[in-house]
Amino acid sequence: MIDGDTVETSAGTVRLIGIDTPERGECGHDEASAAISQLLSAGDPITLELPPGQNDRDVHERLLRYVSTASGVDLGLMQVEAGHAVARYDSSDGYPAHPREAAYRAAQLAVLGPGGAVVTTACRTAAEGAAVDEATAERPWWMQYSSCSRLKKNEAGHPTGPFARDDPAQAEIYDWFEHGTGNHGDGDGDGLACE
Repeated sequence: MIDGDTVETSAGTVRLIGIDTPERGECGHDEASAAISQLLSAGDPITLELPPGQNDRDVHERLLRYVSTASGVDLGLMQVEAGHAVARYDSSDGYPAHPREAAYRAAQLAVLGPGGAVVTTACRTAAEGAAVDEATAERPWWMQYSSCSRLKKNEAGHPTGPFARDDPAQAEIYDWFEHGTGNHGDGDGDGLACE
């Protein structure tokens, strides 16, 4: 095994037809490579198939083949279905058509990012989580609480109130819990929220 879309065989280095996984050093590379390693060990029997109309080798002189395990698992389709790969290098982007490209494209979960890098489902989820964390980090601390009762349960050491409407240092916090959360943190209208 070399990585998520290239395997070393007794016939030579084989590039899986119709898929692309992250390159070494990119998010998702290790997971895509590990997915192949979980199915194949050195010396395991595999089937290599060159469909009609496909090039025999790529520009790096690697064999282009479908690769299947002895139990019939198509490694290319497995990578696409697992979200580790995109369907690529087929008739939709100027390469020869291959018989499984429609199935590969239909199963695709990963996407191409800026500059053509493969963004796996795990990496996309991590990036979205980081964006949420950044957005949360830019907000004032009190805005992470949707009610006074949630604030009272906080274990982060944030003040729990009360917050005075007329105190300039607390006015924004008061306004959040009274108006921003929709929970009327100053229920009795005395100018103190989260009593």
